[in-house]
Amino acid sequence: MAAVLASTLVLAGCASSDGDGGSSGGDTRTPPAVGLVGDQDGTPGPVPQLTFSVQVLAATLDPARTAARGGSGGDELAAVYDVLLRYDESTGDYVPKLAQSLTSDADGAVWTLKLRPGVTFSDGTPLDAAAVVASIDRYNRNKGNGSGVWVEAVESSTAVDPGTVEFRLREKWPTFPSMLALGHGMIVAPSAGDGDTFRPIGAGPFVLDRYAPNEERVLTARTDYWGGEPNADRIRFVSLSGSRENLESLQTNGIDIGVLRGNPQAIYDALDADYPGSFSILNSGGAELVNNREGRPGADVRVRRAIALAIDPELVGQRGDDGLGLPGKAMFSELSRWATDVEGVPYDPDAARKLLDEAKADGYDGVLNYIVLQEPTESAIGLAVQSLLQAVGFTVNIVNANNPGDIVKQVYVQHDYDIAHAGIGLYEAIPYLGLQTVLADTSPSNFAGYSNPQMNELLDKLQAADGDDEIRSVISEIQTLWNETMPSVPVSSVMIYVAWQPNVRGVVPTATGIMLLDKAGRI
Repeated sequence: MAAVLASTLVLAGCASSDGDGGSSGGDTRTPPAVGLVGDQDGTPGPVPQLTFSVQVLAATLDPARTAARGGSGGDELAAVYDVLLRYDESTGDYVPKLAQSLTSDADGAVWTLKLRPGVTFSDGTPLDAAAVVASIDRYNRNKGNGSGVWVEAVESSTAVDPGTVEFRLREKWPTFPSMLALGHGMIVAPSAGDGDTFRPIGAGPFVLDRYAPNEERVLTARTDYWGGEPNADRIRFVSLSGSRENLESLQTNGIDIGVLRGNPQAIYDALDADYPGSFSILNSGGAELVNNREGRPGADVRVRRAIALAIDPELVGQRGDDGLGLPGKAMFSELSRWATDVEGVPYDPDAARKLLDEAKADGYDGVLNYIVLQEPTESAIGLAVQSLLQAVGFTVNIVNANNPGDIVKQVYVQHDYDIAHAGIGLYEAIPYLGLQTVLADTSPSNFAGYSNPQMNELLDKLQAADGDDEIRSVISEIQTLWNETMPSVPVSSVMIYVAWQPNVRGVVPTATGIMLLDKAGRI
C-alpha cells in the first residue's frame, strides 16, 4: 500500500520527463486560469467509443489499493464506482453526485448523507446505506488513501435507514465532504469480494470489459445507470509515453482525451491549437525531498535550511522546462486558490553557506547522496541542484534511479535516501488532506519522517478551519513554520491540462484532476 500511495507522488515529480519538441521553447507564457478552457458549448451525443490516454493505467480497480488521483487510476475508478460528491472547480464546493445530499448539524459534529433512491450496483443489488457503511469500513480496513485521517476523525458511520448514513465526528471538520469525493466516496458493492478474489463492482456508469496490463483497459456503458445511459458505449483507457505523445495522438485523431502533465511546452502548444480541456495545477509537484530521520544529514534543521537556501528554483526551472513552468519554493503556487502572502524561503547562498559551516563545525562531513531519475530532463534538473548545493559547500553524490519504481522503493517505502528529486503534490481540492498526509507525524505517507508538535497543532487547526479566508490564514502559519523547519524543498508546481478533441463535450472535472465521463460524447 505504501508503494501504491507513493507512486502518485512520484508521478508529480517525474511528470516533466517527456521532451518538449515544441515550437516556441523558452518564451515567457501566462497559463490559463484553473478550470475549463476553450469552447465547451454544445450538447454531446452518442458515440461508439472514446479513447482516453492517461499517465498510468491503474494496476487494480480496487479503490482501497489505487489512490483516487486523476491520470493515474482515478478516472477509471470514477467511471466504475461514481463518486458520492463531486468537486465543483468554479465554486470550490462539493456537490451531490451519487448522493442526494450531505448536510451537517449546527456544530459540524454530525453529517447526514442522503442517498438517491433506486440506485443499483452493476450486479443489480441496491446501493443502500448498509452498502455505503460496509464499503467505507472495508476501505479503512484495507488502509486506503486517507484512511488514517478518517479513522482519527470519524467516531462512527451508521446506516440510520436504507437511504440515510450518519457520520459522527470526534472533532469539527468543515471540509469533511472532500473525503466523499475520493476513495471513501467510491462505493464498492458487497459482492465485490476482497484480495485476490476482488471484482470491480460499483454503481458508476461503466463496467470493466477488458484489461491488458500496460496496454489498455476497456469499460462498457451501463444501460441502467442511475444518471441515464452514458453517451459513450465504451471508454478505452490507454497510456502513451508522455505529454508530447498524447498531444501528437490528439493531432492525428488517435485519442479523444489526453493528459498533458508537467510539460509546459506541450500544454501551451495544445492551447495554441485550440484544444479545449481542463487546466489545473499540482502545488509543490516538483520538490527536493529531504530525509529528516535520525542518522541522516537532514535530521539537522540547519542542513535542511541550507539545502533550501542554496536552491534557486528559477535556475532549476530553466534546466527542466526552459523557464515555462511554475517555479517557486512556497507550498502553494501564486496561481493557487490557497496562495498566501508568506513566501517560500529565498535563494540565499551566503546564508546557506553559513548554516552549512555551523553544521560542519559540529561534525557533519557535508556529504549528501541525491537520488535522481536517470532520464534526460530529470538528470538536467539533478545536475542543476547538485551544482547549486556544491557551490555552498556540500559534496553531492548523484544516485541514479533507473525508473520511478526505484524512487518509490528507496524514498517512500525503505526511506533509504538523503535527498531525492520527486514531488510532494498538494491538490487544490484537498489542502488539508494533502498537508496532513506529508506533515503529520502519525501519517504513514510522511515520507520525510518530519515530526514537529507545533506543526501537528497547526494541522488540527487547519482541519477545523471554516471558509477560504480561515483556511488561507492557517496555511500562512503552516508556511511560516515550514520555512523555519524545512521538511523538504518545493521547487515548482506542475501544470496539468487534460485536453480533448474540439468535438468532444461533456467531460466534467472533479477533485484531484479526475474526469467524470458519464456525459462525455461528441457534438
